[in-house]
Amino acid sequence: MTATEPVTQSNDSFLIAECGHTNTTVVLFDIVEGGYRLVARGSAPSTVDAPWHDMAVGVQHAITEIVAATGRPLLESNGTLIMPTREEDGAGVDYFALLVSCADPLKVIVAGLLDDVSLASARRALATIFAQEVDSFSLADTRSMQEQLSAIWRHQPHLIFVVGGTDGGAADRLRQMLKTLRLGIGLPEDKPRPDLLYAGNSALREAFNEALGELTDLHVADNVRPDLDTEQLLDAARQLGELYERHQIAGLPGVAELYHWSSFPVQTTPRALAMVMQYLAALYQGHLLAVDLGSDGVTFVSAQPESVQLAVHSDLGLGRPLQHLLDTLDADAILEWMPYPLNADALADFMVMKALRPGSLPFTEEDLHLEQAIARQILRHGFKQSALHWEWPQRAHLPPFKLLVLRGAVFTQAPKPVQALLMILDALQPVGIFPVVLDKYGALPALGAIAAQAPLVTVQSLEAGALAELGWVVAPVGRARLGQPVMQVLMQPRGGGSIQMEVEYGSIEVLPLAPGQEAQVKLQPARRFDIGYGPGKGRTLTIQGGAVGLVIDARGRPVHLPSEDEPRRELLRRWLWELGG
Repeated sequence: MTATEPVTQSNDSFLIAECGHTNTTVVLFDIVEGGYRLVARGSAPSTVDAPWHDMAVGVQHAITEIVAATGRPLLESNGTLIMPTREEDGAGVDYFALLVSCADPLKVIVAGLLDDVSLASARRALATIFAQEVDSFSLADTRSMQEQLSAIWRHQPHLIFVVGGTDGGAADRLRQMLKTLRLGIGLPEDKPRPDLLYAGNSALREAFNEALGELTDLHVADNVRPDLDTEQLLDAARQLGELYERHQIAGLPGVAELYHWSSFPVQTTPRALAMVMQYLAALYQGHLLAVDLGSDGVTFVSAQPESVQLAVHSDLGLGRPLQHLLDTLDADAILEWMPYPLNADALADFMVMKALRPGSLPFTEEDLHLEQAIARQILRHGFKQSALHWEWPQRAHLPPFKLLVLRGAVFTQAPKPVQALLMILDALQPVGIFPVVLDKYGALPALGAIAAQAPLVTVQSLEAGALAELGWVVAPVGRARLGQPVMQVLMQPRGGGSIQMEVEYGSIEVLPLAPGQEAQVKLQPARRFDIGYGPGKGRTLTIQGGAVGLVIDARGRPVHLPSEDEPRRELLRRWLWELGG
């Protein structure tokens, strides 16, 4: 079977490994009572770094957890995966897939003409992989040719990504840039030469090939801006993914054995997440958002039935990026989310230790609140950057989403589910009416990895409840004085009983509703408040409960915190207390 052929899925089983820099997760999908289900999950510390330097070892450790939980042999005595499933004893699996998020970012120099046109498109394409833009050349660059050459030699990028010029447009400035790039790549001869990806004016493809074809590996993609009003990133993004795999993934220690096991193309976690989110957007027929905060990066996926947008920030995360995070984020902006006093020195010390040991769990209550405060600011900053990449219209609040999906240990390992929910509400401050789910078992990217070849596994596993439901959120938009009525709420759970309350401005309330329990909810906002249907217009809907229930966030958008320290901390503590966090 080739890597792109669909599989039959008659009674096939699927094992998917996701290798991160801190943890390795393996999930098993198989037939249960006539349909595909998430059968088991195993997790182990990553072994890509010292002292192991072999990522396959971490996968084997995680697989042994599944073996212990299911009693199903999956590994030979030498550690090799048993494939396909043995008929005589049911040992092994039929298919294996590999996801990777532990490779270092691809170092890239972006070269083009206009910063707000072609270079902006190039950066949106780069945002689909783990990449580090180390420099950029454009018409606005006032450096001399010698200074630009020195930048190429100093940074030693893996890739130079060239864009610019509409098809059939002026070419003189790109030809001039080509001379600089030819010298920068060809000299000096004792240093590795970067690849070059050209996605600019198609009329210059031959000129780039003649000038650079013998000096380096030249790759040509569709022009990212064939005209000023058109942007096409798919081909460039695809080739960037292939270059990332070639330069950063293929050389990981131990990956060769996992390549040998794999039945499908190896993918990065963000790309697999984007694929499954687009399926969910088609299912929900609306705009969905996924947030994945890991140790080495944060990923945002904005998915609609007809399109998906991906933004990967490898300079943000709750692991190694913390070493330099205070160069990007203001310490005071982090500390304002602390319900207890803490100074900037203590924050810096915590971030250094967390960067050194990203897999460590908070040891004290103060550490827990600090980690969650850092997460809030990472998410807030990263999402603002993502919205700029996606060129969303500047507005006072986010567009409404039909579903909000959370991933990452800071969410899944929160002592109480409401803490995960409060983190995302504080960080992104979404509006409208929407459910929130948690990818508690690491199923989503795994299902995205095999969706193209085994769609039935993805469909049935999601329908069977592979995601953990946190609950529903109602976040009205409007302004009033603190304590003024915002909304009347009547919740009538199926089976009897009802809860009726008046929600006041500045408050956040939770109405408990157990997982799987249905309730009819009648919402009637005050005339100046909008829950997504116009000011003052109410709605009656049926919802299902979750680990938290129904949350009414009437704190306003944006959420305003008191400027004085103690009143602000008292308010944060009150919100935690009222939500049971």
